[in-house]
Amino acid sequence: MPAHDKVNLIVAGTVYSGWTDVDIERSIERFAGSFTIALTERWPGQASARPIKPGRPCQVKIGDDLVITGYTDDYMPRIDSETHSVSISGRDKTGDLVDCSAIHKSGQWKKIKLERIATDLCKPFGISVITATDTGKAFPSFNVEEGESVFECLDRAARQRAVLLTSDAAGNLLITRASGAVSPGALIEGQNVLSAEGQFSWKDRHSRYTIKSQEKSGEDYLGGPPAKKSGASAAAADTSVDRYRPLIVISEDHGAGVTMAQRASYEQRVRMGRSNRAVVTVQGWRRPDGKLWQPNTLVSVKSPSLALDSQMLIAGCKYSLRDKSTTTLTLVRKEAFDLIPQASGKKKPDNDMSVV
Repeated sequence: MPAHDKVNLIVAGTVYSGWTDVDIERSIERFAGSFTIALTERWPGQASARPIKPGRPCQVKIGDDLVITGYTDDYMPRIDSETHSVSISGRDKTGDLVDCSAIHKSGQWKKIKLERIATDLCKPFGISVITATDTGKAFPSFNVEEGESVFECLDRAARQRAVLLTSDAAGNLLITRASGAVSPGALIEGQNVLSAEGQFSWKDRHSRYTIKSQEKSGEDYLGGPPAKKSGASAAAADTSVDRYRPLIVISEDHGAGVTMAQRASYEQRVRMGRSNRAVVTVQGWRRPDGKLWQPNTLVSVKSPSLALDSQMLIAGCKYSLRDKSTTTLTLVRKEAFDLIPQASGKKKPDNDMSVV
């Protein structure tokens, strides 16, 4: 394998290599990147076996590219009559936010923005928060619900502001939205695509989405004048779903920031976008420009077998090594992570593949 694709696990300053199996995953749909690797217990260039304990700080690199900063979760030795191997798995530092409870003083914030709530909850874990997008107005009030994890608490707040929570390669918590960055090259069936499969589903889609408030309407819930009675609501329709499938979502937001009408539109577009996806596997881990394939970038896809000829968003990347190195890309429509439909004088073409 070329030196720039050599995979190293770094624990307490010691570099471990010589992998036989590798799976490294990063996705904007996951709160933490993860890895699972397998190797012989005596590493090349080392005189004796050195078991790696679970819970140790670690980094994973592909060549000089950092892809994971976090902790080892599992150390799994295995023997049989012919081999002695070890499997090690771990996650980004943000994995602790998935596993651990949200604890913060009184458990309540007033007139505070999302990034401050995230910073307060992440600080005890030694995790920094990077804000790469506007998170809207401050929450008039926000509470930790008893027993919920840090991830559950922050995810609830992020959904009210229609932003994404994920991690970066340095183990930071990243608050972001879908990117407009474009990957060089294209994924073309019959050329660089080793395999591809599509999933076009209606299971999580509905004909009408109604967002309802929990409080009396005293603010601009609907993006217009305040409603005259409690229980204000807003709705959005998915015209592709041609049978009766209503969904009511109770909004915890107090009306500041994203309006209820925007929340309804967001719910409709996200569910439509995420129900149309493709999984494409390509040779190697790097794009034509020599950089690793990255989630949250756009790429052109041409696959007659999947009825795809459009630009799609890379939601996730899985770097794998068995007999050869491959990257499995999870592709979705960019609308899956949009906040509000772009205003336009022209109707956007309907390339909702799930109605075909």
